Amino acid sequence: MGGRIRAGYLWLEDKPLVVVLVAAGATVAAAFVLASYSGLPHVWRLVQSRHNWPWLLGCFIGELVAYGGYVLTLRDMARVDDGNEVDLTVSTKTVVAGFGVFAATRSSGGFAVDYWAFREAGSSRRDAVRRVVGLGLLEYVVLSMAALAASALLFFGLDGHASNGVTLPSLVIVPALAIGFWLTSPERAERLSRRRSGFGRRLFADTVAGAATVRRLFMSPREHGLGVLGNVLYWFGDIFCLWAALQFVGVQISASLLILAYSGAYVLTRRALPAGGAGVVELALTVALVGTGVRFTPALIGVVIYRLFNFWLPIVPALALMPAIRDLRERFHKAEQTAA
Repeated sequence: MGGRIRAGYLWLEDKPLVVVLVAAGATVAAAFVLASYSGLPHVWRLVQSRHNWPWLLGCFIGELVAYGGYVLTLRDMARVDDGNEVDLTVSTKTVVAGFGVFAATRSSGGFAVDYWAFREAGSSRRDAVRRVVGLGLLEYVVLSMAALAASALLFFGLDGHASNGVTLPSLVIVPALAIGFWLTSPERAERLSRRRSGFGRRLFADTVAGAATVRRLFMSPREHGLGVLGNVLYWFGDIFCLWAALQFVGVQISASLLILAYSGAYVLTRRALPAGGAGVVELALTVALVGTGVRFTPALIGVVIYRLFNFWLPIVPALALMPAIRDLRERFHKAEQTAA
């Protein structure tokens, strides 16, 4: 059974257009179900009403900022701990491929593309895995700190208002960051990240090693400040794209509430999900916005517009890069066979 599933994944990796079509179907189905819940005539009237079209340019600019920021983060994560430099062209192609068509490069999600980039730069399998883990943890750390700050502003009434049930859960971030800081002290991290047998122990060791790279990024602002700044720009650009999409349909929401809704919907980021989380992200983000007080129909339309820029628009350049991605895949497989 497991062999058949793996064979199916390998088949999908060579049929990116199939995955794109499935993702499109999932997105349309999710939007239709949500629109039916709200009432199709009501949704259609809001779609046809007058809108402030320049906000769509804001969506586009936001995603450009997000992409540029992630390129900076990817390159800095490759350099930390005397790692090899990732070429600017390669890193740009990696980000476009990883964000635009996840399964066009790997059915396991966009982080697999980052793994390829690190391997291409000369990292070993183990080192590449740990740097990818570090990338994911860096995303969570930056976004969680933004969510914590937003919760504080809302709790004290400095940027809108929200109930304790909305703001207080963010306090779990404090002990989580404290535990991470404790685990990644230099001597402790070196001991805990040693290679171990068994899947669980190996996963724990790689997680600690990845977290240690994140700590070094934060603790060396002169050397790696661009990596952290790049991740801040990545989240800022993507959240700004969502905000601009909501402005397009006339939604008024404070920055703090928007950050909380966004971070709540992205417990699993779209880069970690196959096919960009098509259907799942639309549902989770709409529900999260409604939970902050946004009316259902404008929230749904805003999320659909956001996803057009966030996921579907980047598919065009990503498909254009398919020949380069196929070449990257072939070189990757050769490197893996040589290492084996």
